[in-house]
Amino acid sequence: MKRLICSAAVALALTVPIAADYADASIGSSPHIDGAVQFPETRARIVRHTIRLHIPQGSSPLSHLTIDVPEGLIVNNNITLTEDVKGKINADFSIVDNQIVVKISQPLASESKLKLVLNDVRVRGISNAWLYRISTKLVGINGEIPIGVARIRVY
Repeated sequence: MKRLICSAAVALALTVPIAADYADASIGSSPHIDGAVQFPETRARIVRHTIRLHIPQGSSPLSHLTIDVPEGLIVNNNITLTEDVKGKINADFSIVDNQIVVKISQPLASESKLKLVLNDVRVRGISNAWLYRISTKLVGINGEIPIGVARIRVY
């Protein structure tokens, strides 16, 4: 019995550092999505979607966001962008077709944690998960860079 417990402890101790390094390496130094939620979590017709973004240390400052709105959702201009430390951020929001364009007046430096809140989102379709594709423009880089898909699960 002791031999089984010791070998299980050794195996566990060897796998934990590998898993932590692998998870850290996948994010890198580019902006990424930390998570997304819906309130209320039910199949309501008008909801609030919140998307959390992170600009890690070493990343170029962020100046622009483009969010593709999924089919079946209608987003109005009731949008806020906040940063954990600074609070509300001055930004211009425009909705063109099924895209939200966010132009940030003062580029956001690295180590910023952002929260993009889409209020009064109208749900016209049915889905188990809404997928927002997000891309960004960074200072000093021409063109948009896709940073990921914010997935909002619906129960």
